[in-house]
Amino acid sequence: MPHRGRWRPSTITAGAGVLLAATLLAGTAYSIWREKREQASETAARQALLARVLEDHASRSLDAIQLSLAGLADVVERGAPPEVLQALLGQTQASLGFLRGIALLDEAGHVLAAADPSDRGAQIVTARLGTWPAPGQDGLNGFVAARSLVGLAPGDTAAIVPPGVGFIPLLRGVHLPDGRPALITALLNPDALANFQELTLNDTRAAAGLVDLDGRLLAVTAGADHLAGERLASLQLPTGPLARVRTGSEYGRWEGPGLRDSEQLGAYRALRARPLVAVVELPQQELRTQWLATMRDLGLPAVGIAVALLALSGVGAAALRGRERSMLQLDQAQRQVAERERELSAIFGSVQDLLFRTDAMGRVTFINEGYARLSGHPVAQVLGRPLQDLFGGSPAVAALFAVGEVHDARPHELRADWIAADGRARSFEIHLVPLRRQAGVLEWVGSAADVSGLVRAQAELRAQLGLARSLLASSPLPMSVLDSDGRYLDVNRAWEQFTGRRRNEVLGRKASSYLRPEEGALHDGRDAELLARGGEMNYESVWHGSDGRRRDLYISKSTFPDAHGQPMGVVVCFMDISEFREAERATRAARDAALMASRAKSDFIANVSHELRTPLQSILGFSEIGTLRARAEPRLADLFGEVHSAGRRMLSLVNDLLDLSKIERGAEPFQPERLDLRPLAAEVGRELEPLLTARQLGLGMVLGDEDLVVLVDPQRLQQLLRNLLANAIRFSPLGGHIEVTAWQDEAADEVRVDVADRGPGIPPDELESIFEAFVQSSATKNAAGGTGLGLAICRRIAEAHDGRVWAANRKEGGAVISLALPAARFGDTSPAPL
Repeated sequence: MPHRGRWRPSTITAGAGVLLAATLLAGTAYSIWREKREQASETAARQALLARVLEDHASRSLDAIQLSLAGLADVVERGAPPEVLQALLGQTQASLGFLRGIALLDEAGHVLAAADPSDRGAQIVTARLGTWPAPGQDGLNGFVAARSLVGLAPGDTAAIVPPGVGFIPLLRGVHLPDGRPALITALLNPDALANFQELTLNDTRAAAGLVDLDGRLLAVTAGADHLAGERLASLQLPTGPLARVRTGSEYGRWEGPGLRDSEQLGAYRALRARPLVAVVELPQQELRTQWLATMRDLGLPAVGIAVALLALSGVGAAALRGRERSMLQLDQAQRQVAERERELSAIFGSVQDLLFRTDAMGRVTFINEGYARLSGHPVAQVLGRPLQDLFGGSPAVAALFAVGEVHDARPHELRADWIAADGRARSFEIHLVPLRRQAGVLEWVGSAADVSGLVRAQAELRAQLGLARSLLASSPLPMSVLDSDGRYLDVNRAWEQFTGRRRNEVLGRKASSYLRPEEGALHDGRDAELLARGGEMNYESVWHGSDGRRRDLYISKSTFPDAHGQPMGVVVCFMDISEFREAERATRAARDAALMASRAKSDFIANVSHELRTPLQSILGFSEIGTLRARAEPRLADLFGEVHSAGRRMLSLVNDLLDLSKIERGAEPFQPERLDLRPLAAEVGRELEPLLTARQLGLGMVLGDEDLVVLVDPQRLQQLLRNLLANAIRFSPLGGHIEVTAWQDEAADEVRVDVADRGPGIPPDELESIFEAFVQSSATKNAAGGTGLGLAICRRIAEAHDGRVWAANRKEGGAVISLALPAARFGDTSPAPL
């Protein structure tokens, strides 16, 4: 700060005071305007994120119910015993905590089976559940004002419930074993959805709800002016969210009345596969109040400082220091907001059965209520304890935090297996993500999924398959002989070993006496049919042994005649095919899971990359404007330049991710043309001349005199060549030389292109892995930069054209990457998907 003795006389001091006051007021006005814009942008982004989270939760809940109904429908149509069906209904409701009830109804409204004991045996008015779906189809109907199915009883027996209390019925049409139509209905508890919405919002000023396209509220938070079951005309206005969804909009914002009658600022998002919309809103008056408070907090001090500057110009330096302190406080507040956003994104990005957060030493500082549901212990009991205590003292988890603070700040995936106190084996898949709250302080957020059932099922499957293989390898097929009354005449040793019964115990006794009633009736009917017509019969059946285990059998039966040529008995030979059926189901489930995981990965990369492009464009635009306006201040201009460079690198990464996702999903068709490769290669060389000049590199292109004709998409081929040449430029030393050679390999009927550099080369064991996404050579990744996507995209494009890309090292130093494409012939042009 300049010394007072150096200041000029009072007129100059007064002029300096006026100038400083004007500068301060202008800066404060700009800060208030910028704060208002940032406040509106942050509010809109947070509401959009909350709407997406609520939509995802509602979709997952409905999908889980739909899958459960489909499984129960299969059990009903197979004719499962009532006690089995009753147990499955109870297990389904227990596993889906957001259900109020689940039951099986006939077409007259009689409750045949129900998870809630109070619903069993009741009769209801089925019309109140809404439209009855066809057998094999699902249906989602509107809000029903009743606590349970008993509340839908006809006449005066129906209970009166308060406004807003009810359920959402999800229906599945089925056929009973006797052919009658029936209905499986699941009662979705709107309060469960509302509770999740309340926890997600974590803001008493905001409101959220789930509505159908007719404007009827299915679930709503307590902060709204309306209750579940009411129909809101405000949401159906031409500017409202429902009208936009009907016109094809999947998500967006709106202003006006919504869940509250006052003016709101809201965001909406339609569910992926159902006519429902998740809405989140905040009163506009609240935003105006916040902005007026910001204007008061920033504007009034600025006016006071400006008056002080005009009255006492001698304290100008102190006023400037006060303004700097105000700006520093504002910057700290912005950093805190950004830190909370990162923490929220990390938590929602790792949603599993358990959500937790630990400090650097691995001590639990937060865990969700999922722990209480899984363990039966309160959440407060584990706060402050080491993370490994939650997973049976897992050595893998303990080793991660064994040295105190973890310096390997990258995501970790762990598997914890242990034997619980009740003797059951438990297994969890644990995902940890680092969260650096400030310099030198590292925390961890993560999730854990209970995979104990899956591990047990896999172990049981392996044990059953091993037993079946041993039986088939060590003994002949079991056989028995029955008379015309179904009594055992003889059995072989394999039969004894298979059934566990001795021959002298079963001779003369009926075969059905050792079977379950339904199994005995099935086999007796088949035997009677076979004895009536003679010949042979093959069929499959289910057999339960004395230990209760289910076996799938392939049974072959044939009659043998008496002295008069009439059938007098049946020879039975059967084969245990349980192994084949289990393997078939396991293979089908594994295939479906792999396809779903692949689709989810591609969709996630595409969605995340697409969502990042808009804010990146804004960052680039504002940084360019800042660079132009700050030319008079070199330091500020350099800062804007660094932001612009980082944004360009991030945009390049996003574009590469989008390209890779489109190629893997086959989302973008290409139009192959029969053309000469040489002009395209020359054009790419000219395009990259600035990069060559900047690194003082020489480029030699030997393309030959004859046409190199290929059948390719020109833009994709240029992208491939551009990536190969840019890769060589990046790894070449300053002043080096790059050679591009193209020729036609007549023996292989291919067109070859080699791009060679004189860089550090590639380790031999990495010549293939560098073509994988996000993989870079260990010899260059710390110095050359890049995203690790360029060569992966090159390989995808080459393979889409039935070509190949590979890498090799040169004897004289450096690396060469080769491209081979099939040589084209006249008439080869045809459209094909990429």
